[in-house]
Amino acid sequence: MGRMLLVTARPGIQVFWTVVVAATLLYTLTTGEAESPWAVALTAVSYAAVMTGNHFFPYRKYRPFAFFLLMCSCLVLIASIVYLTGNRESILSFLFFVVPIFAASYFSYPGTVLVAVLTALARYVPFVTYEPGGMVQFSLALSAFSYLVVGVLACYVFEGQRMYARESAEYRHLLQLALDKERDVSLIYNLSRKFSYTLDLDNVLKTTAALARRMLSADGSLVFLVEDGAPRLKAALGMPQSSDLSQVALPADENWVTRLEGGESVTAEGVSLSWLGMPAGADRGYDLWAVPLFAGGETVGYLVCYAGSSREAAEAHLEVLTTLASQAAAAVEKARLYSNTLDEKRKVETILFALRDGLLVTDSSGVLVQANPVALQMLGADSEALGRELLDVLGGPLLASDLGGYGPAEAVAAVLEGHTIFGEMELAADSRVHVQAQFIPLEGQMGEVSGLVLFLHDITELKRVDEMKSNFVSNVSHELRTPLTSISGFVRLMLAGRAGQLNAQQKQYLEVVSEQAANLTGMIESLLDLSRLQARSVKAEMQEVDIAGVVETAARDLRGPASEKDVEIRTRVPASLPKAQADPGRVLQVLVNVIGNAVKFSEPGGLIEVSASHSGPLLQVKVSDNGPGIPPSALPHIFDRFFQARTGEVPEQGGFGLGLAISREIVEMHGGKIWAESDVGRGSTFYFTLPVHG
Repeated sequence: MGRMLLVTARPGIQVFWTVVVAATLLYTLTTGEAESPWAVALTAVSYAAVMTGNHFFPYRKYRPFAFFLLMCSCLVLIASIVYLTGNRESILSFLFFVVPIFAASYFSYPGTVLVAVLTALARYVPFVTYEPGGMVQFSLALSAFSYLVVGVLACYVFEGQRMYARESAEYRHLLQLALDKERDVSLIYNLSRKFSYTLDLDNVLKTTAALARRMLSADGSLVFLVEDGAPRLKAALGMPQSSDLSQVALPADENWVTRLEGGESVTAEGVSLSWLGMPAGADRGYDLWAVPLFAGGETVGYLVCYAGSSREAAEAHLEVLTTLASQAAAAVEKARLYSNTLDEKRKVETILFALRDGLLVTDSSGVLVQANPVALQMLGADSEALGRELLDVLGGPLLASDLGGYGPAEAVAAVLEGHTIFGEMELAADSRVHVQAQFIPLEGQMGEVSGLVLFLHDITELKRVDEMKSNFVSNVSHELRTPLTSISGFVRLMLAGRAGQLNAQQKQYLEVVSEQAANLTGMIESLLDLSRLQARSVKAEMQEVDIAGVVETAARDLRGPASEKDVEIRTRVPASLPKAQADPGRVLQVLVNVIGNAVKFSEPGGLIEVSASHSGPLLQVKVSDNGPGIPPSALPHIFDRFFQARTGEVPEQGGFGLGLAISREIVEMHGGKIWAESDVGRGSTFYFTLPVHG
């Protein structure tokens, strides 16, 4: 504040000293005091020094030594003026008070005290030719003390003014910063609101460019996005209208571009923008601010602003641009994700509509959220079925289902717990169709089950062909039985010697023929048995059956073949188990088939466990082994005719693949269900249910 006062008072100081010196010289000439030419010369020299120093001294800067010399010049000038105007009686002695006051306006306390002491010493100059008395000595001492007090008081005033000026300037600076921050926060808040309302990438980029240009009061702003590893200009303001955005590329040879691509926020001065297509004469040096757009730890683009070189590339501008860039990067990423989601949705919808199989998708509560036209047609539903529970949609057209021991509700619940279920269903909507159903759990990002997918593959035609095949096999089996019976009979007669004596080789050949005829007869009998069971032409002889006894009989019959393979069969049937309502011969047939399969596929040292339990109106029999298991792809087909599951570790086994198919027909004839579960490498478990007696 004091220095500004000196700058303002510079002309007045010049006039003041000129008037005082002129009056002194005039007084000296008119009163005959010119006999002291050295004093006049000293006055002239000190006046010139004071006027020159006051005119050229840089009061805005702090030059303490130079200002001290200027104060000394003022003291010399005042002392010579007082000497010429009456010496100790001069009324201009008050001018000595000017020096400490001036010193206080420039110096702090130490400098002011030093100048006040020098002023007190200078006050003694008029008395060099006079011996002062006691009162005069007291007066001079009092004057010296007065100079010191005046200087200190003046310094106190000026220090207070300087402190007030600093505080005012700081307050104004802080207020301006607060206003700038408030403006920036308001703009960024409005930007965030705009970004939250739109998912259009082009709109996001244009809004970012406009706001960056406004916040920095820049001449232009550019937004680049990284595509295929290279930055592409997507939005620009302030560029020549004729410029083609697709042809604009960042100059690879510029240092600021290298730093920017390295992830730094950069400022640069005097930058050429010829790469933007600026017209000739307009490509002067520009100040430039550039920041990367980060999203998910990766650089997705760059935000660049530029202004005329008269602008100062302040770091505050870079901070504002960085804050804006973080908001813009998040909005760009969100818009890109939304665009990618729409693309993926369109792809999925295209695939769904192109599928020839039915497909239904539910959420984690079993509510239908997606279905393709084929599935809706199979179920006799329309798009209004979306939003309803899958079981409700299936309930109407579902006539029958075979889902491996599960009912429809149980199957849906099991799949939503993470299980995969295969089976068949019969539907009656516009027409009756048989479908192969595959229930698959739909997993989320964290591995949790977020819904299920149900594939429906129409196998109606396959069923019809299968029925034709069954009829053909049944007819052929009937036709083959008669000639096979004749062949077997004549072979037995020949082996009995009725056709003459046989040599050893002839007898061996006939025994092979007899054995193979017996195998073929067994297969035909199995085919006929299966055909009769499927046609429901065989009636079960239902009676009260002790399951424990049937299990023991089956185990006893198979322990011989099992011991040959070093396989153990264990039975665990509680004595308290209620009796079953069943055909004991047919139940024994099922157990022999299932346990026999387990023996066949078990490895030496294997273990087969047969157990039974009771739940409500049903008895459940369980046969488990620790063999190689059944591959998931084969599990849905193991109850089909002629199907045999293969694993890479187990050699091909004999048999016709009819045992499990017959077992299924027998169990279903009793009103029960049969199914299997398997874990490859750990074994398989077969279950079937029978009704409780009474």
